[in-house]
Amino acid sequence: MVRVVNVRLDDDVELKCVSPADLAIHENDYCVVSAGKVLQFGRVSRLAEEDAETPEMKDWPKVLRRATLQDQSRARENAAYLKMATHSCERKIEEQKLDMQLVSVQHSFDRKLVTISYTAAERVEFGEMVKDLASELQARIEMKQIGVRDAAALVGGMGPCGRSLCCCSWLKEFEAVSVRMAKNQRLSLNPNTISGVCGRLKCCLRYENACYCDLAKNLPRDGAAVTCPEGKAYVLDKNVLAQRVRVRTEDNRIYEFSVDEISKIVR
Repeated sequence: MVRVVNVRLDDDVELKCVSPADLAIHENDYCVVSAGKVLQFGRVSRLAEEDAETPEMKDWPKVLRRATLQDQSRARENAAYLKMATHSCERKIEEQKLDMQLVSVQHSFDRKLVTISYTAAERVEFGEMVKDLASELQARIEMKQIGVRDAAALVGGMGPCGRSLCCCSWLKEFEAVSVRMAKNQRLSLNPNTISGVCGRLKCCLRYENACYCDLAKNLPRDGAAVTCPEGKAYVLDKNVLAQRVRVRTEDNRIYEFSVDEISKIVR
């Protein structure tokens, strides 16, 4: 049996880890994790037992121990350290007039590694800033340039639907989203309508795209000649979900019919 432990870090990142079977640990316990030789501190969100170890589990982070009182005290100190490190980064960026946008500052539990995530339109020469921060924070500095979607996932926020952004709540991998998906759903192509808070196409355009494509197979294309209860007509518009078609007859009258009431004229 292999124990699989989900550990949620302070920045809401969730790690899937393995734990020794004899380690006394339960849900909601704090623990210390080794992830790629970097120590992390978090809370157990889920425990599960697997029948056998799979090959990919060998690369998963390992739960080292249930957090001691000393570990929890250091975690509280780290909260103050993080504020100081963030302030130092912001100050260095401003002092050196670097054309970059700071997104987040993260550090390992032992404060030996500080990871700075940022966005930038062009290449940034931050060598001097890294040198200064390494000396000031007494840590190894890792600069990580990310895209605007990854930045939105780190910062978080509310979507136009009124819920937390998918990318910072449950969506773990970004899939390609295209304008064609908006066209399939008969949406306005106004950028303000189909763009998310990150400025890119909304990830949710993909969620119902397969359903719209499947339903659209029953409908004639725009401009197609069809026969309807009023005679010959041409397709003006379609309601994909309702499976209804708006047509213009040859005497310029506008009607709307169910897809079952019309038939396509084969030329």
